[in-house]
Amino acid sequence: MDSDHPSTSISTLDTPPQPPPAIDSSQYPPEPLTERVLRALENRLLLLHRSNNDFFILGATGNVYTVTLSATPSCTCPDSTTPCKHILFVYIRLLSVSLDDPCLWRRTLRPCQLTRLLSAPVAVDAVAGVAIRQRYQELYLHRATTNPDGEGPPVQVEEGSNCPVCLEEMGGGDRKLVACETCKNPIHEECLVAWKKSSRRRLTSCVICRARWRDPAERERYINLSAYVSADENTIHGQEDVDNSGVNVND
Repeated sequence: MDSDHPSTSISTLDTPPQPPPAIDSSQYPPEPLTERVLRALENRLLLLHRSNNDFFILGATGNVYTVTLSATPSCTCPDSTTPCKHILFVYIRLLSVSLDDPCLWRRTLRPCQLTRLLSAPVAVDAVAGVAIRQRYQELYLHRATTNPDGEGPPVQVEEGSNCPVCLEEMGGGDRKLVACETCKNPIHEECLVAWKKSSRRRLTSCVICRARWRDPAERERYINLSAYVSADENTIHGQEDVDNSGVNVND
């Protein structure tokens, strides 16, 4: 045997290789978060009102969404992703959370994190102007008095009309009805849900007219201020318009 050949023990050969150390993924933000952070920074988002841990945000399309900071932060926008861009807007632009803060990509907040966020001052430059905030208050109070349950107007059904899906008569009974905003034809809500599932499309079309389904009740879900927003109204009219938290609670 060649004496220069290194000797290797059998026990060394039988020892399996050690796996690499596990990486704690919670310490790093997921890649899709970067895109949402950019939208939170670049989109036209503004704070309309704050009530304790509820932040009423003017969205890019004029809809008003409510961001609630709690152990599980939430937003009333249609985006089911958590955190959505509106929650990130509250974190980054309103409460000045740094971009490397773990709060940005966590679905839940620890009590100490929540306390820190809720006690942080609001950035004045992310607050909507006085005029648009006053208009929001007017629309909010009007809706609260005229439509407290948040539902749209009742669906009108002609006598003898049948549901286009189940073909059963829609007059009477306790089955909830919805109507297409384009053709105004009613349909059982549960039948519409079944129709949506069967179509397997992201955008649902009306059973009758085939137009994109637009439910008036869904439209009534949000207050929309797009008709009242202007560049002038989105500016801050001096420090006297806001309190030390960035929002004048008396508006």
